[in-house]
Amino acid sequence: MPSSASLDVFYRYKIQNKLSDSETIREYFYTLDAKRNGYLENSEFRKFLTGLFSNKNKPYPLSNNEVEKIFNIFCEKKNQKLYLNDFNNLWLKFVIPTVRPRTALVIVDVQNDFIDGTMAISKCPSGQDGSEVIPCINELIRSVPFDAIVYTYDWHPEDHCSFIENVHKRKLAPNSPTRKNVQVNDIVIFENYPDIEQKLWPAHCIQGSYGSELHPDLILIDEKSDPFRRSVIKTYKGVKSDIDSYSAFFDNCKLNETNLNSDLKKLGINELYVCGLAGDVCVAATCNDALDLGYRVVFIEDGCRGIIVEDIERQKMKLSNRNSVIARSNQVSNMVTGRDRRPELAFITLNLKN
Repeated sequence: MPSSASLDVFYRYKIQNKLSDSETIREYFYTLDAKRNGYLENSEFRKFLTGLFSNKNKPYPLSNNEVEKIFNIFCEKKNQKLYLNDFNNLWLKFVIPTVRPRTALVIVDVQNDFIDGTMAISKCPSGQDGSEVIPCINELIRSVPFDAIVYTYDWHPEDHCSFIENVHKRKLAPNSPTRKNVQVNDIVIFENYPDIEQKLWPAHCIQGSYGSELHPDLILIDEKSDPFRRSVIKTYKGVKSDIDSYSAFFDNCKLNETNLNSDLKKLGINELYVCGLAGDVCVAATCNDALDLGYRVVFIEDGCRGIIVEDIERQKMKLSNRNSVIARSNQVSNMVTGRDRRPELAFITLNLKN
């Protein structure tokens, strides 16, 4: 048994000695139990968390309140003593998702219309160039061993309710914020289905059009030839005429669900790295729905471009407040491979507020 209680040392020890998971948990527990009294006290548990949440063995700070919350969740007898059975439960539900996450790169709507077409990000108030996300995303695809790669598509029928060109086809509700001289970016409410505010955009990403295709410079992996043997998921959203869909999981009323959640669950994915266009709209909506569904979420800020700079920053703050990590692409590899283990993501697993 190693003398160090370092989690990384223990994993090497497990591999070298061909230990089962149950044997590893037991030996690690008794290494942490410095007083040999058959349970972990709060102070011993803190040392364990210090080793768990680290970046290349440099610990992330945890408050006493955070340590106490986690301790109490797994302390079944609520007597300030964490026994082996408690630790086994903690290991399965908390340690494994942190140390060995099952990850997916979610690439949101990197389509021609958002880069140089009718909805080009460069024409929006931010003036950002949507094509700038492509080299960043391609490098992630080439170099990081995600378990899955997700490509999402805005995929609208020609008569979609979000198109300014179609506003005359539906009757505006009496409570519509705008009723006369309706323009692009105005907010309206249509009568009947659904009763929700709808922002109007130029026609874009019409099913089967050039504008709906992923940008030709974006790498599309082939499962059969991919060196990392990653699964590929394709998700189409906004497919119904009378309701818009920003998120890759649901429409804006959560009346209809895409294939994404079920496909991720089939692969055992629990951690999402999200990038693409637009950062303050479809990327942010996808991140927020993923958090609602219990996924650990990382927003890759240099892999996104958006419509309004202030909205991008506001969405990043909102996500951060929900324990999502705002990261740069050069930090992603260490997170995916378990060398950089963020406490915020583990708090999502436990539904803890930071």
